[in-house]
Amino acid sequence: MLYNDIQKDKIDGELLHGMLLGGFSSLSHNDEYLNELNVFPVSDKDTGSNMKLTFEKGIAAIDEDMHGFDTLFYSFVKGMSIGSRGNSGFLLSQYFLGIYEHIKNRDSAALTDLVAALQHAYRVAYRAVLQPAEGTMLTVMRESIERTLPKLNYKESMKDFFDILVEEMFFCVQETITQMDILSENNVVDSGALGLYLIFDGMRRVLHGDRQHFDCSQSALLPKRATGLTKPVSFFRYCTEFVIRLKKERQRDKDYFVGLLEKKGDSLVVAINENLLKVHIHSNEPHKIIDVFSKFGDFAVKKVDDLFQTEELDRLRIRKHQGFAVVAFVCGEGNAGIIEQLGADVAFSVPHGHDSSENELKGLLGEFLSENLIVFAHDKKTKERIKSIKWHSGLQNLYVADTDNLVKMFFMLSSMVFSEEYKNIVKLLESLKKMKTLEKVIKVSMVNNHAQYSSNEGNKTVIKHNLSEVLYEVLTYDILKPYSTVVIFGGKNAKESDIKTMLAYFEKNNNIEFAYLEGKQHGSDFIVGAL
Repeated sequence: MLYNDIQKDKIDGELLHGMLLGGFSSLSHNDEYLNELNVFPVSDKDTGSNMKLTFEKGIAAIDEDMHGFDTLFYSFVKGMSIGSRGNSGFLLSQYFLGIYEHIKNRDSAALTDLVAALQHAYRVAYRAVLQPAEGTMLTVMRESIERTLPKLNYKESMKDFFDILVEEMFFCVQETITQMDILSENNVVDSGALGLYLIFDGMRRVLHGDRQHFDCSQSALLPKRATGLTKPVSFFRYCTEFVIRLKKERQRDKDYFVGLLEKKGDSLVVAINENLLKVHIHSNEPHKIIDVFSKFGDFAVKKVDDLFQTEELDRLRIRKHQGFAVVAFVCGEGNAGIIEQLGADVAFSVPHGHDSSENELKGLLGEFLSENLIVFAHDKKTKERIKSIKWHSGLQNLYVADTDNLVKMFFMLSSMVFSEEYKNIVKLLESLKKMKTLEKVIKVSMVNNHAQYSSNEGNKTVIKHNLSEVLYEVLTYDILKPYSTVVIFGGKNAKESDIKTMLAYFEKNNNIEFAYLEGKQHGSDFIVGAL
């Protein structure tokens, strides 16, 4: 369809409808590619499907007799808001809601209106996310318009503007691969970011009368995904979404609802539009959350998906050992990968500061409780709660290893021979209870713009402004003398200069074997373990 008879500097209802259909067509043409690309926030192969279903709900809300710009756009964003699916669909609905909010109650949108609306829209999307991550569609929403602004003199036609905007969007999408570790490790761009580009490219093509689609699978401009990588298993098992029509007497501001949710899971997105509250969260106890929120109004939409049942997590049902399974709870995604390399079937990376309840742990272990199972815990609380599960459920097939820190877990796993039978492995672990290990945690903080290093030494904390000084005090020759092997787990925020200092310190001691591992744990920049 061509729109040559419509003013080139304005979008009215008819043109808007055509552009939305073009965006939907472009997205639909590539939805399976987006699914295959999906690795963040969890690798569940549904980003393309969720964005498509969300956009489809918006299109379906537009009646055939709607021609007015405001009425049509309002129906579209309302349909998207109620029908949004997944984290990506939720953010997409918030973005278009933000565009509408800035240009509502008008018969058309001029170029200046649209430019301002796109700036407002990314802020609306960012506000909906508790912990926005860069390298996602949020980044592309923001950076694409910011990069477009310096190139405008506002004499451009709407076609020219979309040409500039969409080109900048694609550049931003290409850069996401360098902005997040999980994307660079898998050699992919963010799937949600690419989906956003496809929508706007489809809208741009309508302005030009171009019926072709950008075909992601045939493009030489997109990186080819790395193969053979093990996908991390999400600690939070259930993707939970709901929309509530709030009762007038139970309406609260967004911060109130966020406060009820922020310690219950991750991938949290919360938005309130008129009397509609929309929530997306990955959690281990979705029904508790739904029960709490039921008092605030009536559910318009309610959905809980088990992430463990996705194709990407088929490995939960694959065993590395004959006759038993090994599960671990650790701090840090890198450490989870390390523990799995040592023989754990699955290592759950517990979010920093999260206090796992007994019900949560039991739910995560549910895939394994019908078989012989060995569980390793990274702290004392988790170990005791798993023991409680064993005792209350009478699970004779569950063995809880005597670990309450990462270091002991690492060395215990390193000492196991997994070709043994379950009963012999249990005997071996019992014999390792008295294994003597050392653990030192080193943290880096900024005080008055200067780095400050701290570590535990007995009942006191050593604080220095130099990492070498801390090492010489808490890891002296006398302290290390009983040990022959040192392993260093580097935190997510460990600086390259500190890593070099750490390695140089141990290179001076020829009597000790040492290894540096990318643990990526939060809360501690280095965990030093010795055996």
